[in-house]
Order: sequence, then C-alpha cells, then structure tokens
Amino acid sequence: MAALPKPAFGDLLFWLYGLFMAGFFLFPEAPDHYKLYYAAVLLPVLLYGWKQPQPWRSNPLFWLLLAYIAYMSASALWSVPGDWPGVGRVAWYGLQVMVFIVATGLVQSDNPVRFDTLLRALLLLATITAVASVLVWYANHAFPATRLELLNRMSHSILAGCVYGFFALLALHFFQLATGRAGRILFAAATTVLVATVLLTQSRTAIVPLLIATLLLTGSRGRLLIAALVGVFVAFLLLEPAFWERLARGMPNRPEIWLTVLQQALERPLFGAGYVVPTGVQVGERSFVHAHSAFLATLRDGGVVGLALLLGMLAMALRCAVRRDRRGGHWFYSALLVYAILCAVPDLDRLLTRPKEPWLFFWLPLAMLATRRCSEREKHHG
Repeated sequence: MAALPKPAFGDLLFWLYGLFMAGFFLFPEAPDHYKLYYAAVLLPVLLYGWKQPQPWRSNPLFWLLLAYIAYMSASALWSVPGDWPGVGRVAWYGLQVMVFIVATGLVQSDNPVRFDTLLRALLLLATITAVASVLVWYANHAFPATRLELLNRMSHSILAGCVYGFFALLALHFFQLATGRAGRILFAAATTVLVATVLLTQSRTAIVPLLIATLLLTGSRGRLLIAALVGVFVAFLLLEPAFWERLARGMPNRPEIWLTVLQQALERPLFGAGYVVPTGVQVGERSFVHAHSAFLATLRDGGVVGLALLLGMLAMALRCAVRRDRRGGHWFYSALLVYAILCAVPDLDRLLTRPKEPWLFFWLPLAMLATRRCSEREKHHG
C-alpha cells in the first residue's frame, strides 16, 4: 500500500473499521465477515498502521495485552509436538486480535468524537437488528417459550445475548448523557429493546452480568431501574413458567465441568498444556465442547503464568477504567469491563479467535482502555 498522509489513512481506516464492525449485524454467515476483516482492517493496519502516531505506547495495559496474546500464542509451541499447522493457526488468531486492538486505537485516537458517533451508530444498528430478529423469529416460533435466534451471523444464543447486553449498556450510557428530549427517548427505547432481546436469548451468562453492570453504571439512581428490570423478569416467568426451567438448564453441569478442567490444568500447572490441545470436556458419560470459563481455559492452556497475565491485564484495566471514570463522572468503562469479566467467568473458552462475538463484549472495551492514556480527561458528548 502506497504511503498515505495521516488524515487520508485515518479517514479510510475509520470507514473500513466501521464497515467491519457493522458486519457483525449485517452478515448472515461468519466466513464472509472474516474475509472482510482481513481485507478491510488487518491488511491496511499491517501495511501502514504501524507508521501512525500511537500515544498509547506509554499505557502499561497495552503492553500487558500484548504480553498475554504473545504468551498464549507461544503456548502452542509446547502443546502438541510437531503440530506446526496448529502453531501457525494460533499465531494467526493472536495476530488478528492484536490488530483489532491496534485498529480500535488508531480509529479512536484519530478522532474521539467520531469514534463516539460510530458507537452510537452501531448501537442503533444493533437495536434495529434486534427488532427485526424478534419479529421474524416469533412469527414462526412460540413467544416467549422458544429461545430467540438472531438474524445475523451471531447464531449462538448465549454469545449473542452477551453482545446485545453490551450494547444495552451503551444505550443506557448514552441515555444518561443525552440532554435533549428526543435523544433521551431514542436511547431509552434502544435500552428497552436490547434488554428485552437479552432476556429472549435466555442467556444466564448475559442476564446476570447485565443487571450487575447496570447497577454499577447507574449507581444509586439505578435502583429503580434494576427493580423495574427484575419486575419485567418476574412477569416473564409468570407468563411462561417453563421459561425458568429452560433458563436453569445446565446450571448443575457447570461445577462438574469446572472441576474436570481444573484437574486437567493441574497436570501441567506452570505453563499449561498449550493452545492446540482439544477443548472438549468429558464428565462421566456426558461431553461438553469447552471449559465454560475463559479463566479456567487460560489456566488449562497457559498454566499459572497465563492466568497471572490474564488477571494482571484485567486488574490493570480496572485500575485504568476507575481512573478514567472518576475524571469523567460516569462509571462507563468500569461497567463495560465488569460486564466483560462476568460474561467470561461462566462461559467462553479461548479468547484468541477469529472475529467472533467476544471481540465486541470482551476485547472492544479492553481495546478502548488500552489504546488511550488512562490519565486523559474524559470528554462526554450528549
């Protein structure tokens, strides 16, 4: 790619990055979305992005992120001897996540106000997609008995619930910042739609973190809102008693899965079994596809060293979030980060992947924190 002046590259990357982010809601299948990322974001950043000013290089969180990604990628080297395709695949995934973090930083630092506008646009797109999905799905399935499946590439209901919960928090944040009546009505409606969407996905992994993060985001003012959300949830159960049975499915399995994964991790406690070992978990006669905890999965794959890097990274991110939120007067970053952590505790497995749902609710808030100076004064726009 020929050298571009900084403003030209910044403008180009903004639109390409925005197109990629919108693709989470617009693409019906994941493979085509992956290709868009490779061509529209990864390639331009690798060819030219490293030449751009990157003020976040003084942010220790950025280097902790890099250390975690590099170490977990390197763990493939001692995972399965001779599995060089596996090593290459893991390195490829790590590179993709790292480039996403850098791309987020470039777009955000180039024009913070424009990045804020992009988040609002993505929020509205998520709301529109949610409404369309509810209408289409329940036109042919029992309401609210059946578990909502989204129209877009987010076919996994649990992960989709986590994504829409993330955008529900964004909507609530922008509702708090809105000064005009029209803006408050718009973001209040978006919050309502997105919270309802999370409930309809029947994802415990998203529902509980959303309640906790909402309380953190709204503080004492949020007690009435939390009470209203709980009231809606109780009404949901009264209208559809079988909903609770479906919501409770799998709850007894979690401790058994976690104990099995912990036993696997203790076999190679220091450096872990590496990122190429199978993720399946066998509990008696039952098989589960993964660890159902990103933290235990990190311990299994990266050992105590990998888990220490993950916990250190998240601790630094929380410190950075609190510093920024205290200056800005809103607990926005803290709420997003707590939400991401709580979603990762009872679900997920490996965090280094191709563009998938965790990129939105886990890596995006971390990227937003890691690629800005924690000491910057936050500017809010209503």
